[in-house]
Amino acid sequence: MTTERKKEKGKYFYPFARVLVTIFSAIFYPCKIENKDLANIQGPMIIMCNHQSMMDPVLLAAKLNQHVIHFIGKRELTRFKPLKWIVEHLHMIAVSRHQSDLSAMRAAGAVLKEGKVLGIFPEGKRSFGPSMEEIETGVSVLALRHKVPLLPVYITDRPRPFRKTRMIVTPPLDYSDLAEIGINKQTGDELNERIRRHYQSLDKKYNKKTID
Repeated sequence: MTTERKKEKGKYFYPFARVLVTIFSAIFYPCKIENKDLANIQGPMIIMCNHQSMMDPVLLAAKLNQHVIHFIGKRELTRFKPLKWIVEHLHMIAVSRHQSDLSAMRAAGAVLKEGKVLGIFPEGKRSFGPSMEEIETGVSVLALRHKVPLLPVYITDRPRPFRKTRMIVTPPLDYSDLAEIGINKQTGDELNERIRRHYQSLDKKYNKKTID
């Protein structure tokens, strides 16, 4: 199947799947979103979120339904062919975790160049302690290279069946001073540190048990 045909199928499959997961999550994983209007950004954007559950991307897709989100996900999801078909038609970009994956970075960059929305979990894995203690380099490299809005979203608790959780959308993170300097180790490290500080301030405000 050609890339063009896959994109065309994904065009219809994504909204269909979102309807299904919206119904599913409303029944089994209720979530209240706050400040949704802050995500009303036109053009390319990176949505980043803390990561505590496999339900996190489902809730993001369901609640931020003003966007088609191209999530970066672990390559292991593509090893089972039926699941590979599903995640590809959901526009997922497969990445090899904890190592340099140039093909994934190029694919993510192409999404932003096309004016679309990229979804990233900067921690690269599920984390149940303080948010963003460890951050992969990909989010800072993509942000500094493409100079797009970087929108932090915070899920207050690990989603569990029949227990309501909250999703907080915060204003885009300001890194314009770093973007002017460009990509290097110092600006990347500083952007990661700003992300870490921002999320740990959200821990203190909304979920103190993660830092006790």
